[in-house]
Amino acid sequence: MATSNLQAELRELREQMSELSEIISTQARRRGRDARHEASSALHSAARRAGDVADYARDGIDSMTGMARRHPAATSTALLTLGLIGIAIGYMAATSTPPVRDKRWHW
Repeated sequence: MATSNLQAELRELREQMSELSEIISTQARRRGRDARHEASSALHSAARRAGDVADYARDGIDSMTGMARRHPAATSTALLTLGLIGIAIGYMAATSTPPVRDKRWHW
């Protein structure tokens, strides 16, 4: 009698475990599908934004090159001025006095 009750309970537990396993499997498939969908959406959104940034940069470069073609003297003057400013900053940085060393640093 006790053995048959125990066997019946074991059978019932196995059925419940089987049902739980199916439920967990279904949930995992749903979560995986949702995660794939979200990742795909994020990838498409990022690709679209990257394309927009590339278009914006391309438009900016096109306008700059067009202006440089229309005004070559102004372009060369601007580049020369920027170069001279860079040289001046580099010269000032190279000739600035070094920091005062602490007495502990003497070798």
